[in-house]
Amino acid sequence: MKTTVLVVTTVLTLVLVACGKQPAAERATDIAAEPAAAAGDVQQYTCSMHPHYISTDPDGTCPICGMKLVPMARGAGAAANDGAVAVAAEMMQTMGVRTVPATMDSFGRTVRAFGAVQSDERLEHTAVARFEGWIESLAVRAVGDPVAAGTLLYRIYSPELIAAQKDYLNALEVNNPQRIAAVKQRLVSRGMQGSAVNVLMKTRQVIERVPVYAEVAGTVAELSVREGDYVRPGTPILRLQSYSRVWVIASIPEQDVALIRAGMPVRLSIPSAPDAPADGTVDFVYPTIDQRTRTADVRIVVPNNNGQLRPGAYADVSIALDTAPRLSVPTAAILRDSRGAHVIVALGEGRFAAKSVRTGLTASGRTEIVGSLAPGEQVVANGQFLLDSGGESALGLMPLQDTITADTPLSQLPMDTTTVAQIDHFTDMALYFHESLTDGYRIEPSFADPAIALGDQLARRFANSRLAAVIEASQVALRQAKDAATGAPLAAQLARLMVALEPWLLEGAPQHYQQAGVSLFRDRESGQLWLQKTSTPNNPYGAGAAELIDWPAPTAAQSATTESAATNDPHVGHRH
Repeated sequence: MKTTVLVVTTVLTLVLVACGKQPAAERATDIAAEPAAAAGDVQQYTCSMHPHYISTDPDGTCPICGMKLVPMARGAGAAANDGAVAVAAEMMQTMGVRTVPATMDSFGRTVRAFGAVQSDERLEHTAVARFEGWIESLAVRAVGDPVAAGTLLYRIYSPELIAAQKDYLNALEVNNPQRIAAVKQRLVSRGMQGSAVNVLMKTRQVIERVPVYAEVAGTVAELSVREGDYVRPGTPILRLQSYSRVWVIASIPEQDVALIRAGMPVRLSIPSAPDAPADGTVDFVYPTIDQRTRTADVRIVVPNNNGQLRPGAYADVSIALDTAPRLSVPTAAILRDSRGAHVIVALGEGRFAAKSVRTGLTASGRTEIVGSLAPGEQVVANGQFLLDSGGESALGLMPLQDTITADTPLSQLPMDTTTVAQIDHFTDMALYFHESLTDGYRIEPSFADPAIALGDQLARRFANSRLAAVIEASQVALRQAKDAATGAPLAAQLARLMVALEPWLLEGAPQHYQQAGVSLFRDRESGQLWLQKTSTPNNPYGAGAAELIDWPAPTAAQSATTESAATNDPHVGHRH
């Protein structure tokens, strides 16, 4: 005998128990189910949408939504009520499911900014004339000429310097140490370099054209004289700049400036120089804020031994703050919907389940998980959208933004058995609220959660269509109803839910509900709508007169939707 077990009673079953008048919480125990097969070697099958339904029939369909059952991993039946979804190995391969472990990684908050490369002013050297004279034997001729330390730059003919040299030689002749020291100091202060003074002392001959050598290495960044020019003390001769190290001046938003400290490491990306050094160090945080851009400049020192960093180039700057080891998963593994942030965890043997998580910092493609996962726990990093919400998308229910628009009639939306069954979760809640109000018992708030969760998937799939607005408004009503629970507040949310569902009921698939034996009524005075399973009205809003609303005659598109919903589905969606 084929054994079927329904482990968890659905909202639909609670609502549509034939004629029962006891409260729903009590009727939950009235749904008799045969015990599951005890033999661990019996292959069991489940519904991807409703994993609480388990059967041993390999050709069976789900009595709730009509989906074809899929094989469960061996031994998974005992845990079927844990919300897990069992996926066959071949389906996992088709879906591209990939799992990764939660790991400890060092990262922190990242401040991003743009900057520009500038020359390092500390590596700049300017040569100026210290005495009057004429430039001769100019060794550098153009900007860009490389200069090594100790290289001859130019010679200068200066009568003033010649006279000072003669005084020095006279002092050497009389061997007066005090005078020798005084005259030598005058030569140096007038700009005669130590090497030239040493030559003068050794040769005891006046140097008419005094040589000037480069004191540092660099590249000629500016040349202000030409051969034969006459110069006076203070006249700029040339400027040497070394590019072995450069600065990046980054503009940091005002709110982040206080977090930046000298010495912090910096990651750089230079679009014009992909092979340039990628690391730098914060050297100085400028003390002022630009009133126009509301940013402050930060100076970053970057080595440039290969010379690829050129002043003026743009730089993408990343500064990591509060770097510390954190338990994290790839950011792409985090799903967010009405349930909050959650991940899909791999339970082993092809079983997966959603787990709520509390997230922390996000940086470098990873998100911190605070106290929700254990190191090494496997989470789905690819294909998780297909596994979410009981495997809804695994059956091919992907977003349809390319095929539908806001002008597409509800009757022409692409529908199948699964989609109609999902939308029926909302009409089931309307029936449930009606019964609760007319029978006088409180609803169980958690019964609304499956519909709310499915709504997120439907809204994404039918984004920008009229159905998305129907679903989103219905979700709002269900969330409010969870707090209302009974009486007038619940009646108000039933009315709100019916306003949201009315376009779908009358334009989307009215024949689907007509065939299921559902009746639509309106309160004549208030105009408020409700659904019920009988043709005799039972007004949930009070003692007012009721009006039966006839289901519209089917259009060709609506007939196609109804036939699609009924294909291979003896229950016509949810059995009403």
